[in-house]
Parts: sequence; structure tokens; C-alpha cells
Amino acid sequence: MNKLKKIILICMSLFMMIPSTAYASDNIPDLNESVLTDEEIERIVSPYEKNYSTASTDGLIDLYVIAVQKNGSYLLVAAKTVCGAEVVKCGYTEIRIQRRTGIRNSWSDYIVYEDLYKNSCSYIFGSKIKPQSGYQYRATCIHYAKKSLLSTEKINDSSNYVTM
Repeated sequence: MNKLKKIILICMSLFMMIPSTAYASDNIPDLNESVLTDEEIERIVSPYEKNYSTASTDGLIDLYVIAVQKNGSYLLVAAKTVCGAEVVKCGYTEIRIQRRTGIRNSWSDYIVYEDLYKNSCSYIFGSKIKPQSGYQYRATCIHYAKKSLLSTEKINDSSNYVTM
């Protein structure tokens, strides 16, 4: 019986050592309820748009951008991916809203969205979040385009940051 307790204790200790990531659960917006209008998204991303149709490795993604903006006590997050007409699936493998205190250099995940795609050649994303104050916030994403099973493109991107 004593051996069984030791084995259970060792297993529980090992289980506690498995790394895990914690995400904020407060104020995570439902994507269907807090989406920004197309006009709001365009206003937020237009100063940061990058046209990479000539420099892109596979040439599937023509334009991509992600940006954040402070609006009172809200954080507005907007992203845009525009692909060529031959693309059949467009979107983001992930969008991460990250935060840091002004005295720290490292960013930590605050909210993570995964697998946001449309069966089209463009995707715009907009979210309105009421985050905790006292932090700097930014967004990162991986823009994604798929032409066929063997022809895909992914581009890592990072936004500006704002202090809330």
C-alpha cells in the first residue's frame, strides 16, 4: 500500500510539471457579436497596409495587415488578408492579442483565436475587446492562403501597440 501511494505521488508530481498555457477568460468576445464594421476595419488598418504582391514567396497573398487601436476603454483589433483570385481558402491560422507591462520586454498571450478561414480570396477580421488597463497591447497573426493542396502560403505579422 505504501508503494502505491508513492507511485501516485510521483505521477501527480510529474503531471504538475507538464507545461501549460493559461489564457484570459474575462471579456473574450464572441466573434459573431463584437465584429467591427468594414469601414471601422479599413480606418484602423489603412495606415499600416503592406502590399507584398511582388515580394511574396508564393505570390498567393497580395496584401496583408494587422493593427490595434485604442477607443476609450476598448481595444479594437483589425486584420485584413487579400489574396489572388485563384486562392480558394483565405484567413488566419491564428490571431493572438498579447499584452505586457511597460517595464517588461516580453509579450504574453491575452486572447488567442485559431483557424479563422473563409472559402474566398479575402478575409477581414475585426474585434472589440475591453481589456484590463495598465498594459500595452498588440496583435500578431499568421496570414494564410491556399490555392491547392500543394500550394499554400503563410506570413507572420505583428501590429503596432497601444497602452491602455
